[in-house]
Amino acid sequence: METNKKTNIIIADDHSIFLEGITALISSNTINVIANCKNGQEVLDVLKTQKPDLVISDINMPIMDGITLTKKIKKLYPDIKIMMLSMYEEKYIINKALKGGADGYISKNSGKEEILNAIEDCMKGKKYISNTQSKFIQSNIKSNDKELRDITLTNREKQILKLITEEVSNSDIALKLDISKRTVETHKKNLILKLGVTSTVGLIKIAMKNKLFTIKNK
Repeated sequence: METNKKTNIIIADDHSIFLEGITALISSNTINVIANCKNGQEVLDVLKTQKPDLVISDINMPIMDGITLTKKIKKLYPDIKIMMLSMYEEKYIINKALKGGADGYISKNSGKEEILNAIEDCMKGKKYISNTQSKFIQSNIKSNDKELRDITLTNREKQILKLITEEVSNSDIALKLDISKRTVETHKKNLILKLGVTSTVGLIKIAMKNKLFTIKNK
C-alpha cells in the first residue's frame, strides 16, 4: 500500500488458523492488526476501547455474524471502514453485505496483492468488490421467482429446509440426519443468507412458495 499513514485493522473470523494466516499475510510497516476476534460481539467489545481504521470480517460467525456486525458498526462508528472477507460468492449475499454498509467484499480465495488493493481502496473511500464478483454490484438484487430459480442448494440444504418447513427443531433435525446440532445451525444460517430472508419464518414462507426443498434424482 502506497501510504505513509499506518492503517489499524481488526480482523474477525471464527477460525483461528485463518485469523493467524491473514494477520501474518497483511501485517507490514503500514498495516497494524490491533485485534483478532472470533465473532461480531467480540469486535464490538474491542471497539469500546480501540478505534481501528478498518474492520475485516467473515460473514458466517457464531453469536453475531458479519452482516449484523456491519450494520451495528455503521450505526455506532460510521467512520470505520468495513470489508467482508468471505467464501460466499452468491450475488444475494454479496448485495446483502453491501446494502448493510460494507465498504468492500472480497473472496477468501483472493491473493495477497488483491487483499492489499482492497484495503487500500476501502481506505480511500472506494467500494471494492473481488474481480470475480464485481459484476453483481451493478444490479439491484431482489428475491423474485426468477432469481430464486438461479440459487443452487445442496441436497443436504434441501433436506434441512424441508424439515424446517415441517417445524422440526434443530436438535431433532440433527438426530434425523445424524449430524451435529451446530452443523444444522450452520446450514440454517447459510440458507437464510442464500435466500435473502431474516428469520426461520421467512425461510418457511419462501421454501413453501417455491418448493425449494425438492431433491432431484433421489
